[in-house]
Amino acid sequence: MNFTAFEVLTTPAAARLVSHAALAPGMQVLDVACAPGVVAITAARLGAVVTALDLTPQLLERAKENARSWPRCKVEFHEGERGGLPFRDGKFDASTEQFGHIFAPRPEVAIAEMLRVLRPGGTIAFSTWPPEFLVGQTGALADRYAPPPSNGAAPAHALGRAQGDRAAPWRRG
Repeated sequence: MNFTAFEVLTTPAAARLVSHAALAPGMQVLDVACAPGVVAITAARLGAVVTALDLTPQLLERAKENARSWPRCKVEFHEGERGGLPFRDGKFDASTEQFGHIFAPRPEVAIAEMLRVLRPGGTIAFSTWPPEFLVGQTGALADRYAPPPSNGAAPAHALGRAQGDRAAPWRRG
């Protein structure tokens, strides 16, 4: 599968997300649902110590391949599910997720896990497609005509629609 078009489309948003999250050299950063790694690599190029996680082996392989293009860019990649992050409590200064959280079957569990692994004062920063744009409208259309998830999970784009202020990162108190 070729992910190049997705990478090109999401790289500018990754730079904005990293900037908005105020990631800095030496920060311990978790990038959840890293897909082909554009956020993880952008943060690592700034000097953050990055751990990236994705459920899909093919996306992780592509992320590793992309990271090899930047020899001084060090990212530790893990295969795993956002609903049960395989990291200790309070390990990270920041957690990012670009466009992946809107597909979480249980967004409240994913967010609780991201908060669990944050240090006090840590930041969670998301990028999402606004509901009024094409991708958001497409998701709403799919939600309207697709059968609801059989496991009681929220529709695929529920979290993206639930965000009132999409620009504000969340901080753990």
